[in-house]
Amino acid sequence: MELKKYQQEVINDLTKYIEELDTTRHLNNAFANFWESKGISLQTLEDNFLRPYDNSIKGVPRVTVKVPTAGGKTFIACNALKPIFDSFPLDKPQVVVWFVPSDTILKQTYKNLNNPAHPYRQKIDAHFNGNVKVYDKEALLFGQGFNPVEVKEQLSILVLSVQSFVETVRKGLPRAYRENENLAEFVSHFRDLKANLDNVDDTALIQVIAYLNPVIVIDESHNFEADLRIDMLNNINPSFIFDLTATPRNKSNIISFVDAIKLKRNNMVKLPVIVYNHQDTTEVLSSAIQMQKTLEAKAKVQESNGGKYIRPIVLFQAQPKTNDDNITFDKIKNSLIEIGIPENQIKIKTANKDEIKNVDLLSRDCEVRYIITVNALKEGWDCPFAYILASLANKSSSVDVEQILGRVLRLPYVTKHQEDLLNYSYVFTSSNNFLNTLDKIILGLNKSGFSAKDYRVKEQQVESKIDTSTGKGSFEDLFGKQQEQSTTSTTENENSEVEINVDDVKQLTESEKGSNQLEDILKLAGDTNAEFEKKMEELEKEDNLIPTELKEKIKVFPIKEVFKEEANKVVIPTFHIKTAPSLIEPENLVPLTKNLLLQGFELDKQDSNIDLTRTASKMASIDLAEGRKDEYVPEYKYVDNYVKEAFAEYLSTLTPEQKVNQIAGRITKIIKKIDQIPEPQIIAYVKKIIKDLNSEKVAEITNNEPFYAKLIKNKINELADQHSEKQFDILLDKGTVVCEPSFKFSKKISPKNTLKGITKNLYIEEGEMNDFEKQVINEVANLDSVVFWHRNLERGKGLLINGFLNHYPDFIVKMKNGKTILIETKGDHLDGSDSQQKLRLGEKWASKAGDDYRYFMVFKTDRLDGARTVAELIDILKDMK
Repeated sequence: MELKKYQQEVINDLTKYIEELDTTRHLNNAFANFWESKGISLQTLEDNFLRPYDNSIKGVPRVTVKVPTAGGKTFIACNALKPIFDSFPLDKPQVVVWFVPSDTILKQTYKNLNNPAHPYRQKIDAHFNGNVKVYDKEALLFGQGFNPVEVKEQLSILVLSVQSFVETVRKGLPRAYRENENLAEFVSHFRDLKANLDNVDDTALIQVIAYLNPVIVIDESHNFEADLRIDMLNNINPSFIFDLTATPRNKSNIISFVDAIKLKRNNMVKLPVIVYNHQDTTEVLSSAIQMQKTLEAKAKVQESNGGKYIRPIVLFQAQPKTNDDNITFDKIKNSLIEIGIPENQIKIKTANKDEIKNVDLLSRDCEVRYIITVNALKEGWDCPFAYILASLANKSSSVDVEQILGRVLRLPYVTKHQEDLLNYSYVFTSSNNFLNTLDKIILGLNKSGFSAKDYRVKEQQVESKIDTSTGKGSFEDLFGKQQEQSTTSTTENENSEVEINVDDVKQLTESEKGSNQLEDILKLAGDTNAEFEKKMEELEKEDNLIPTELKEKIKVFPIKEVFKEEANKVVIPTFHIKTAPSLIEPENLVPLTKNLLLQGFELDKQDSNIDLTRTASKMASIDLAEGRKDEYVPEYKYVDNYVKEAFAEYLSTLTPEQKVNQIAGRITKIIKKIDQIPEPQIIAYVKKIIKDLNSEKVAEITNNEPFYAKLIKNKINELADQHSEKQFDILLDKGTVVCEPSFKFSKKISPKNTLKGITKNLYIEEGEMNDFEKQVINEVANLDSVVFWHRNLERGKGLLINGFLNHYPDFIVKMKNGKTILIETKGDHLDGSDSQQKLRLGEKWASKAGDDYRYFMVFKTDRLDGARTVAELIDILKDMK
């Protein structure tokens, strides 16, 4: 099983945050930089839960991904482990504490992660070379395969329920906190670690976990915020915390949002939710039964045409006088049987009565089509065949659908069905206070990570009470504002028993009125699909860097009306490379990337001369600087001395060749991936560098691997850059690399900070700039020859001159004579090679883009050959009328 595109985007976001953390070594700065790269300033964003970094667990990265119900949170977590552990020191034990919110999910998660044939486990095995072992609490307490030797050689996943792990604390000292001779071996192995808990024996399970400094995965973290306290997390001594939830808490450090549109596009969910309010429970029952039969008939037709087996299920939500009122459930079941539904198609699922336990609801042999419940179907119960949620509450009772609405949202087989009706979910109610019912439905969607934008309602009896300005009942607000949740409820007759008149249900089901009502629901579903698809297509054309639910909270600025026509004509060329024709497809053009220029680059044959001379005093001062502890510096960056000593002792037992192989492998792992250079080439190159060094230098490298890895990585990057530019020139001369029109101005922009006050700006407001940039563009804008100018955006949003490096020029200027000018400004600082490279690339772009394009690099004082002063630039541009 491979990641869906949106799931891969979550992993990409995690990786980008970790890279920012590696660069800044500061949790808060890394978080701010991460969001700034997406055009979002946390300081100015008006949002309840996306705020500046919350550092409650000091020195420990804690990040959250918001993934709605049915979004595949567990599979995302499985894929997240590799980038997290790749960022750690090499000798750090690879241990994961995987917290789940309930015993039900605990059993599911342990079973799936422990099963070598399950896609979750297969993915983890692929990432960790099959060296994986999964433990539950009992195995840990008895030390079954859980010992220092095993832990050092494998990825250990400890699947624990927060409820069972913490709950016992309130009843006295739990087993996890007691002396445990089964774990005594860990004490001697990790005696130097400073993770000792007060008043806890060294052999206690909680102490051993703290020794191991684990990564914590928290599945459905919103469900146990009260249990998973800060002190509990600190006791575990985590190195990294990865939260997954549909509804993040206020202080969550969210790095990725998965939107409903992405799940719908990937056929994960039955959206939109079709909501229909009836006059009474008789109508609810009639519509639910008819709709089930209609959906099943559609499913059979689809299967006969090659589709997969589906048996749609109705969830009847009863609201008895008390939670253990089995009389009510049995009465509803008997009424359904009297209506004509076979008894084997009806089951009851409550806290005290579970008739679907161990029943495979997806099996062809299963007859179940109706399940009667209250709120027993919560997280951990998933049945993609559940299509209809029908509330049997009295008209005057409060409808409490929010607890189980998420159970009908998962789409069977994760595929779009030929029969459109099988792609939606349905909620049937009968309520006097339908607006309050809608709020409950919205709350249910919120709990599953969705919002008011994801349902469609038809409610003729009280539609005059709906405030259409809020967007309820229409798709004007689709993927927009979330509706405020009502706190009101109807208490009158709340506990009155539901009355079902069997004869009335039968009569209505067979009547014209019942048929018309069903047709009304089907029409609503059909109309909804067209609108929903149209809106999704519109949203997909917008800026995808900004999560959908944040878009309305970010200020966007459109192109000025006066420039729209002219701006729409602009299509700026960028570099493309011709692909070789094949039997399948002819010659094609693809955007040029540095990786394409590195094809044929053989690192192991390159120059390996690097200055590795360092004095002991320099080493000491750098170590001191790196060692200054800051509560925002990630603790896992510090390597304990005992680890270094253990590795040095191990090296002393090896032959010289074995030492070189070991060190080269470790240095390569720290370097990680560089563009498309294969890992064996990097290993061979590192070997070439260190093979002739004396034993003293080898020992120094061993004790300072990160520093030397950085030196070597810088050298490799330098060689790769040289090769890329040389290859670029060759392909340009051959005509293999060409300039083709591709870049168009976005309809709207959302720069992090904006600037006003300079005339002829293309957008209502433009991105911020420094004083010299302001000076340059102000003088340019005041020329009669200029039509408009735009402050080019960076990081994937603006015009990129793509070549042997990525270059985003500062300004794009449109002239009256039709020419388009790109301007790069440089202030007092002369940043050497980078400016030289940009200038060379810019000039080559201008020479290949055509006569209608120019590139200028402008310096304030000192300048490079080929660059201009401000006065020279103005002199050139003023006559382009």
